[in-house]
Amino acid sequence: MSAADLHAFLAKVGNDESMRSKIHAAAGVNDILDLAASHGFSLHKPSVIRAHAEALAQASDHQLERVNTWGDALMHCFGATEDE
Repeated sequence: MSAADLHAFLAKVGNDESMRSKIHAAAGVNDILDLAASHGFSLHKPSVIRAHAEALAQASDHQLERVNTWGDALMHCFGATEDE
């Protein structure tokens, strides 16, 4: 998996309300990986976690205050939110 693969998946999520709802409801990275796989994306857990950690490390406190779930954090960090 490349960063481009992750961004392609999140771009699809950003354009699909049903997928966004599933991402926001994700309890953990495995839920995200399962959703991605069901839509033809092959993401790898270590790469997703590393990319996620890097993005979170650069987020402001204000941005982090809006995060409630792992899915919310992933969506926010990679720009796939609907109200940024």
